[in-house]
Amino acid sequence: MFSFSFALTCFQPILEKLPVTLLLTLGAVAFALIGGILLSFGVLCKVRVIRTILSILISFLKGIPILVFLYIFNNSIDDVMRTIASLFDFTYDIRNPPKFLFAILAMGLSYAPYMCDMIVSALETVPKGQMEACESIGFTKWQGMRRIVLPQLAVIALPNFGNHFVNLLKATSLTYMVTILEMMGAAKNYAVLNQKFLEPYVTCALIYWGVFLVFERGFRVLEKVTGRYLQSGAVRRKHRNLLSGIWQRYVLKTTDKKAICQTEKAR
Repeated sequence: MFSFSFALTCFQPILEKLPVTLLLTLGAVAFALIGGILLSFGVLCKVRVIRTILSILISFLKGIPILVFLYIFNNSIDDVMRTIASLFDFTYDIRNPPKFLFAILAMGLSYAPYMCDMIVSALETVPKGQMEACESIGFTKWQGMRRIVLPQLAVIALPNFGNHFVNLLKATSLTYMVTILEMMGAAKNYAVLNQKFLEPYVTCALIYWGVFLVFERGFRVLEKVTGRYLQSGAVRRKHRNLLSGIWQRYVLKTTDKKAICQTEKAR
C-alpha cells in the first residue's frame, strides 16, 4: 500500500538535489545551443561538401541515445583524455574524472542537432527581402542581422527552444546511471535504503512535474512578451485591411452616385 507519511519524508532528500538537476540542465542547454549555432553555420554554408558532411554528422548524432553518450564520455575515453592532457599540459585523474562535465557534454552533444534544426527552420521563416531592405538603407549585414533578423528569429524559435529545454530537464534523470547524484539518483538511493520503491519514485515524479510547470509557465510568458510586437503588427494589418476595404467600398459608391448624376444631367 502507498504510504503518504513515508512519501512526505522522501521530499527533503530528493528536493535537496534539485540544484544539481538545474545545473545539469542549464549547462547542457548552453552547450547544445552553442553546438546548434555552429552546426547551423555549416548547414547553411554554400559549399556542398561541408553541407553533406554535416548532414551525415547530424543524422548520426540524432540516432544515438543519450545514455550511450553518457557511457562513452564516462567509461570509454580515458585514453583520449590522457592524450589531450599531455598535449595541453594539464593533469587528468583517471580515478576521479569530471563526471558532471562529461554528463553536460553528453547531453549537449545529443541535443545540438535539434537546436540546429530549430535555428535553421526559424531562419527560413524570416523573409529574405528584409536583409535586402536593410542593405538598401545603408545597414551592414551584421547590423541587419542584429537589429532586424535576430529579434524575429528569437521569437520564432522560442517555443521549440522551450520544448528542448524541458526535454533536457527530463533527460537529466539518466545521469544517475553514471553515478551523478541528482533527483532521480537521490530517489533511487532513498528507495534502496528503506526498501520502499513506490513512494520515492512517485515523489520524484511530482517534483519533476512541479519544476516542469514552472518552466512551462515561464516560457509561455516569454513567448507573449517577445511576440507582442508581432501580434500588434498583425492586429494593425488586420485593421488597416478592414479600413482600406471600407474606404474602397465608400469610394466606389460615391463614384457610382456621381456617374448616375452626370448621366441624368446629360439627359
